[in-house]
Amino acid sequence: MSDGPSVNSRLRQGYGGQAGQAGGLAESVFRAIDARRSVRKFTPEPVPRDVLERIVAAGVEAPSGCNMQLRQYIIIDDPAVMDKIRPASSVLATAPAAIVILMEPKGTKYGEFWMQDASAAMENMLLAAVALGYAACWVEGGVRPSEDFLRSALGVPEHLRVWSLLPVGKAAEEPKRPPKDDPADITHYNAFGK
Repeated sequence: MSDGPSVNSRLRQGYGGQAGQAGGLAESVFRAIDARRSVRKFTPEPVPRDVLERIVAAGVEAPSGCNMQLRQYIIIDDPAVMDKIRPASSVLATAPAAIVILMEPKGTKYGEFWMQDASAAMENMLLAAVALGYAACWVEGGVRPSEDFLRSALGVPEHLRVWSLLPVGKAAEEPKRPPKDDPADITHYNAFGK
């Protein structure tokens, strides 16, 4: 493991795509991945609703098992509602806005993929927030004990799970890059151990 500025040198390599087709797009994606941090302290500056809507739009574009699209979203930008839900997680303490992912826990003929679908949407939204100049933090495990509280506070119907929270705002802290495995140490080619 390394805690250097960017252990993943491949992430920062120039990506030209096939025949240079994706150059600028690839660079933007990899810069957003490299810049993303879990921010837990925010300034009080409000987040414009159109920014929150763009972040949700990125979540909607995430892959979904069998294209079931079992996700719904609640954008919270009303300070009174934010104050109401703050007890659900300490990460909400200073956030001026949040996005809640709701999931319908429904299977497909191939199995259940709704948790993976929620995760794919969340990652898209985290990267979108960074690309738009905002900070965010994925809150999931802490939501489980507060699910009934959030369901009641937000009027969520019983058939949906309150699955994840995404506090969004301008960062009031600059978290350091946490240690990450070096891809060379955990990548195998054509079989494990090779």
